[in-house]
Amino acid sequence: MEALTAEEPRELGPYRMRARLRETGTARVYLAHGADGRGVSVTAARPDLAALPAFRTRFRAEAVAAERLAGPWVPPVLATGPEEWLPWLATPFTAALTLAEAVALAGPLPEDAVRTLGAALAATLERAHAVTGEAFQGLGPDVVLLTAEGPLVTAFGVLGGASAASAGEGGRLGVTVGYLTPEQVAGEQPGPAADVFMLGMLLAYAAGGAGPFDSGPADAAAHRIAHSVPDLTPVPAALRPLLGRCLAKAPGARPTPAEVAAELIPGGAAPAPGAGWLPPKVTAAIAERAARAQELPGAVVADRVPEPAAAPPPAPDGHPAAPPQPAWSAPQPLPVPPRQTPAPPAAGTLSRLAADRRSLLTAGLAAVAGLAVGAAGVLAFDGDGDDGRAPAADSKPAAPPRPVPGTPPAARWGYAVPGGKLLGTPLVQGAVLVVPGAALTGVDLRTGRQLWNRPELAGLAQLQPAGPDPAVAFGVGPTEFTWFAVADGAVRQKVAYTQIVPGMGTPEVRAHDGTTVWFTATAGKDTALYAYDIASRTTLWRRPLGRGETFEWASAVGGRLIARRPAASPPKGAKQVLAEFFAVDPKTGKDLWAKSYGAVLPTDGAVLSPDGVLLTTAGGGLQAFDLETGRQRWQRGKGASAYGTPLLSKGVVYAPDNGTKLAAVAAADGREVWVGSTDLAPAGPVETRAVASASGRTVLALDRFQVTALDAASGERLWKFQDAGTKEQSADRGTYRAVAAGTDTAVVWHGATLYALPVR
Repeated sequence: MEALTAEEPRELGPYRMRARLRETGTARVYLAHGADGRGVSVTAARPDLAALPAFRTRFRAEAVAAERLAGPWVPPVLATGPEEWLPWLATPFTAALTLAEAVALAGPLPEDAVRTLGAALAATLERAHAVTGEAFQGLGPDVVLLTAEGPLVTAFGVLGGASAASAGEGGRLGVTVGYLTPEQVAGEQPGPAADVFMLGMLLAYAAGGAGPFDSGPADAAAHRIAHSVPDLTPVPAALRPLLGRCLAKAPGARPTPAEVAAELIPGGAAPAPGAGWLPPKVTAAIAERAARAQELPGAVVADRVPEPAAAPPPAPDGHPAAPPQPAWSAPQPLPVPPRQTPAPPAAGTLSRLAADRRSLLTAGLAAVAGLAVGAAGVLAFDGDGDDGRAPAADSKPAAPPRPVPGTPPAARWGYAVPGGKLLGTPLVQGAVLVVPGAALTGVDLRTGRQLWNRPELAGLAQLQPAGPDPAVAFGVGPTEFTWFAVADGAVRQKVAYTQIVPGMGTPEVRAHDGTTVWFTATAGKDTALYAYDIASRTTLWRRPLGRGETFEWASAVGGRLIARRPAASPPKGAKQVLAEFFAVDPKTGKDLWAKSYGAVLPTDGAVLSPDGVLLTTAGGGLQAFDLETGRQRWQRGKGASAYGTPLLSKGVVYAPDNGTKLAAVAAADGREVWVGSTDLAPAGPVETRAVASASGRTVLALDRFQVTALDAASGERLWKFQDAGTKEQSADRGTYRAVAAGTDTAVVWHGATLYALPVR
């Protein structure tokens, strides 16, 4: 429950908004009060979607469905305003947690609670199918509410169950559903049996704490749904046979909702649970929300607190009995326990990704609460009867459906760097993202939650793993090297630079290989290259640098440190000084050899392959040289547009030009694999950098305007991402940057805000 912001509505119809309860992919849900002061939940459309005729058509249809389905487990509709500037729908307010919030708070639900939940949802589906004859598509962990009196269904179609939505060309509405069924993966229209499949996934999630197809790469979830056996290991054994049938690949092999309800609760399809049907943590959180609602201005406070209902006696077979179904009336206040002050949110965490200047505006990205229970699919509506089929797979086995090009994925989290300043590249170590800034902070890579904050380590940067110990990391501070624990940021050791060489200034790390870092530093007038073992905290050697000798580029490969410097003088007949590459023995610091390669300049981009090939963007194209012999292996694109710094991944060189193109070239022979585009229309040259995902299946092209994801195999543009602001504002905040983090995540930052984006 959050306070209203300046841009949010204060009145809709006869209701006055008091607080925001939650957000969905298409709407915001408010706690409001009518003239009598009774609590009301008002679901209001997102303003950016409200102007779309396709959205209003769908909203009207789902409002009608809500009115027709009102009854047990579906709240009655008090009023609707489908034609107002913000379409809205009002139902009685009841304090609740979403299923996703409950599982995140207390873990998997007890078996009896899962049976009660499943029977209520199955009864709702049975009623919906009888009324409409179509798929309900309104189930999901973020739209099923758990109340003290039982579960509630609060979505009545694809809009309510959507995880994200966006406006497309020609007024089209793109809706991302948070799950797919095998028939949708195959490109078929979902029928009523699709709801049973979703019910099986939802109950497996509620009973086991994870979706039955979660294990494995996120981008292959659709393939697992269509072809893999569901993992029901975390689910209680008594529930596995039923859930396994619900998750059958063939729609005709799944049970009906009535059969599901009868098997979950023999003798009663929709039992009314008694007090204590939920875990104590969940019950306490619901009561806390009820207490906060009672404290809002204008709320009606009841004269008495109702006594808790006695729990129903168990049936002879051990399952909960089926007392009479609840009847809806004006909401009554729940029993209020002693008030507990909730812990404040972690500093830096963006609890809402869609409301302030750092929000993710493109495609209406929504924060993800709880665990995933399926794979997302994108549906399109044009307002003229288009049913929004899910995209079909191109071949068997089925590939995961892809979003419309240009539509970014839903960010897993956003994080604002404390102090508003990011000092260099964050370090990913295990499940922790260490962020250097005005304070050193640790962030949970999975959730974006801040784990710790160390203001005393302000200015620590150039972060590196500290050798073989995965629990310790290393950083370069203003006056000393620092080793710290990744888990909590606690300092393990510090070494002042003056202990290495008296008068030495702040070092600059040039390369890193295992436990050795090579850095340059100046002491007085003397500059030197150092080899330093960060595991033993000892200097291995020091190599003085001559006058004018610089390290513009360095890399560790093949047991050698390879560096570049300007040659002493241009070769005969040359107009420019060429680059001279030299190799240093990593054990002694002695020079092994020095040579130039073709017409490679000190400023040309360069990268070394593990097998000793120098790949460089010299002469306006791409060239490859054998490091030992200096022989040119191949050349491509001589005289073309200048390329930026190349990226080598999985045997392919990805080279961005100074415009909108990214070329993929085979490192072995220079063969062109593909040329992709970022689809920009810049007024001048654009500096672009490339970053590959951990799997190597996705390449990100990053410039000052956006992040573009390209398929590494084909060059097809998968999506584009921009954070809030115009292109001009984006340019002021510098170029987008990214690091691969984990097996299926890229951490992207622009300015001092970081986003976790799912990648393949």
